[in-house]
Amino acid sequence: MTKSFFYSIIIAIAAFAISSCGSARKTYIVPNAINTVNSVSLNELNLENGDYQILNTISSDAVIKAIIKKKKGEIHEGTGEFSLYYEDPGFGLTLKKYSGVVRLGYLNNTYNRTNFEIFNPEELAIRLASYRAINTAQQYGADGLIEPIISTKAEQIGDEIIFKTTVTAKLVKLKTSK
Repeated sequence: MTKSFFYSIIIAIAAFAISSCGSARKTYIVPNAINTVNSVSLNELNLENGDYQILNTISSDAVIKAIIKKKKGEIHEGTGEFSLYYEDPGFGLTLKKYSGVVRLGYLNNTYNRTNFEIFNPEELAIRLASYRAINTAQQYGADGLIEPIISTKAEQIGDEIIFKTTVTAKLVKLKTSK
């Protein structure tokens, strides 16, 4: 055997081995909108009664539906705002396609970007309800949310798992001397 024939065989084997390892993972940038707000208790603010006004107590809801069948998973917002579709190529569910805009809210100082590659419908339900609560606070002209309570209920109906999250909080407006 000549050296060139030997090298040709080695290159052909290497090319076959590389091509059989699977396709490269595709990374998606899922369209999303983010709201953040610091949430604290009234005790932490150290305010006197005349320093603030509680505008209202609000409640916001989110419903996320998830389905896992065989090697596929889906996450849908209850009214069709967004959908995420996952497939399992052999190492866990990974994001394959999406539609709509995912709206996420964070109620603290530590904003950690949600990883859409991970199939986590419960986190999306909490983040969507939080986003809606923050939007409501903005509509009222509030300076923040005080003492938020987050409740999530999960139930399974057939193949569908439904996550219902409610965020309840007091809207506070700080009084200024101007």
